[in-house]
Amino acid sequence: MLSMDAVIDLEEWRRRREAVDSPTSGEVDQHVDLARLERAVERIHELVGMATDGGGGLVPAVETELLAILGELTIDLVGEAAARAERLAARLAAGKAHMRSGGRP
Repeated sequence: MLSMDAVIDLEEWRRRREAVDSPTSGEVDQHVDLARLERAVERIHELVGMATDGGGGLVPAVETELLAILGELTIDLVGEAAARAERLAARLAAGKAHMRSGGRP
């Protein structure tokens, strides 16, 4: 408890408060990874929807990658899941022309 004659160093107080209030670099990284993952999943959803709208299915390799992403998320490997989802989205986008003509990625 502070007495009436105690002097408070505002600069020190701000430093301590910022240290408590500021997110750790790990938390910041996880927020970035979650944003990356969300963008990649939206892209995958769009591309998979185009592939399956014509009654086509997904090749087993794509299903395996989707399951791997779910597994990584289950054990809180968000960064790894984001990277895998980005790679899968890029692969699906590269094979987009084949999906529209009835082919598979």
